[in-house]
Amino acid sequence: MKETLSRKLDPARFPNMSLEMAAILGFVLERQYTTPVLADLEVTPHGHVIAWPLGEDEANVGHALHLGVEADLRANLRRLAMAADLAQLQPVVAVSFDIEAEQRGF
Repeated sequence: MKETLSRKLDPARFPNMSLEMAAILGFVLERQYTTPVLADLEVTPHGHVIAWPLGEDEANVGHALHLGVEADLRANLRRLAMAADLAQLQPVVAVSFDIEAEQRGF
């Protein structure tokens, strides 16, 4: 299934996809769609999406980057799922964010 998702969500299929979204997808799907790749991704209690890029030597993590807000990320993921003909995954995307937020105590 991961291979199918990687193929359907490959940023090369979506020429208007932002580098930030491609980096997020790469992190989630464990693929390298951007340089640098993301070492970690987090949604803060205030709904901000923060990421840490992997350093050039792949051992060091770079400075935190603000990639946007959770509401925009959710909306973009829903639209991407529709565009990639993955409509059945839309509820999964929403629930996975909720579960992760609960696990972090947000």
